[in-house]
Amino acid sequence: MNQLCHFCGNKNFKEAVVQYVYRRGEQFLIVNGVPCEQCEYCGEQYFSGEILIRIEDEFNQIHQQGKKAEKLVMVPMEQFADLRNGMQAGSVGRG
Repeated sequence: MNQLCHFCGNKNFKEAVVQYVYRRGEQFLIVNGVPCEQCEYCGEQYFSGEILIRIEDEFNQIHQQGKKAEKLVMVPMEQFADLRNGMQAGSVGRG
């Protein structure tokens, strides 16, 4: 990759295999083992168009054509405004 990271400006990348979460509205597809180029400094991930098209096609097969997914998972969901974890107003992070 002969360009700069769009997030941090770093020019060093490495090949990586990651988990990709595809979302359209309230529907999701989690894909493991996705190849990408990853910024060595900040971790920003870059995917080829071919990879993204394959993921989108799989999403459509599952959510629109009824293909059975390899695995189904339940994921808890909360609204941030409803979280109560003892953070004081104006604080960021934990600690």
